[in-house]
Amino acid sequence: MQDAGSHSCKNCLERGKVCDRAEPICNLCIRDGLFCSGLDPPIRVPSPVFPSWEPPDLLHPFDRSLNSAPRVLRGVVSAIVSTPSWGASNNSPRYSSRKSSLSTLSLTKPRTLALDRQTFGLLDKIAFKMPPPELREGIILRLRSSVITFSVMSLGARIIQALIDNFDDTNWTIYANLTDRLYSHICAVSNNADDQSHLEGRLAGTIDLAGFKFMTSNNADGYELIQKATPTLLRLAYRHPEIWTKSGLISISQVMSSAKYEIFNFIWMDNIAAMVLGTSTFLPYDITAQASHSRFQMEWIWGCPQEFVIQCARINKLRLSAGGQSGLNQWKGIERELMEWEPVSESTNDSRDVVARLAVQESWRHAMLIYLYMAICGVNSADPRVNSSANQITRLIGTVGTCARQESQRGLVEEKLSSMRATKMWVLRSSDFTAVLEHLWHGAAKNGRATTWNDYTQSRRAVLPVAEGQTPVF
Repeated sequence: MQDAGSHSCKNCLERGKVCDRAEPICNLCIRDGLFCSGLDPPIRVPSPVFPSWEPPDLLHPFDRSLNSAPRVLRGVVSAIVSTPSWGASNNSPRYSSRKSSLSTLSLTKPRTLALDRQTFGLLDKIAFKMPPPELREGIILRLRSSVITFSVMSLGARIIQALIDNFDDTNWTIYANLTDRLYSHICAVSNNADDQSHLEGRLAGTIDLAGFKFMTSNNADGYELIQKATPTLLRLAYRHPEIWTKSGLISISQVMSSAKYEIFNFIWMDNIAAMVLGTSTFLPYDITAQASHSRFQMEWIWGCPQEFVIQCARINKLRLSAGGQSGLNQWKGIERELMEWEPVSESTNDSRDVVARLAVQESWRHAMLIYLYMAICGVNSADPRVNSSANQITRLIGTVGTCARQESQRGLVEEKLSSMRATKMWVLRSSDFTAVLEHLWHGAAKNGRATTWNDYTQSRRAVLPVAEGQTPVF
């Protein structure tokens, strides 16, 4: 019989656990939020060195909350509270003068590599597809050089793993509270507040935390965090004059062509939230130019083609414009571009992946068409075009429920929105919309009556209120 200890990772061996020996990271370490170094020597963690952005007055309450948290979370909390500023690029001028001790340098490689593998292993399970190589390299660089990114991704890895493994029995309130704590730490940064790399990390971190809020809490809390990210977005955008138009608007197409991923991520969340919640966007955008399909790839996580993001922004802008006639004159062009869009073929060994991804992209197309017809053209759910698109959608989002008239359709929508056990994430917290649709179906849509976009937004405001029209300024 083989000696189990010689084939266990050091974390499992020291804890007396039976390691499953998964490569490159054992599943027990993933489950317990630990940074597995495989069969390498154990990671020797030095005494906690608190990052400069850690507010002193929050450290002790945070440590006390750790004692009451389940043991499964302690690895993540420890990383957030005590992660030193190691892992910086040697070529970075910001860190060229910073000398690290030998013990800190020896910690850097195995611990960051473990989180690299852990993060991309989880992304492979929940994302539309793996990010392109250049973006993947950027994520790894940011992960190894930014304390904010490391902390956010550590927490995100635990949330995603819990989402996959044990949704029903997970205490999501703990994760929501940890998200709040980490956001307060990010906000407490005072040094280099206008440094570009810091602004990028702060914006990306806040948007990621908003995504965690959508998963662990509710849409109102996630929406509020996007709202709070607006000043950081503007500070960062002001450093890139090439993305601004002469009229003082951020051009979405220029953001894409310049590959400003953090800024685009905010634009995406801002516009998709405005669409699904029926709210206004936090900022006005220039939506006149076309998106280039070859330069920019940001559909890897949710599967929404970047061309549709611009169309979504156009529909949002038309919906919110005072003059309704201009919208009526422009909807045909949006419809034509949505209809004529063609996916770019991908080379893959698994034809099932291709079929599944095409289905997701097609559902985004038809969701945008439904939004266009109902929000801009003013038709109701009985319109043949709306019914046609609703019948084509295989993966449903909240807006589709507005158009469901038959009980069989409504049952399917409710089942999909109520379930969060699937390994793919929703952009917004889908289960929140079950109550919205029930309010709609038992109200304006009772007995199969056709409904309008206004009916949907009224139900959403009644059941799922968010802080509309309160964008922070600075």
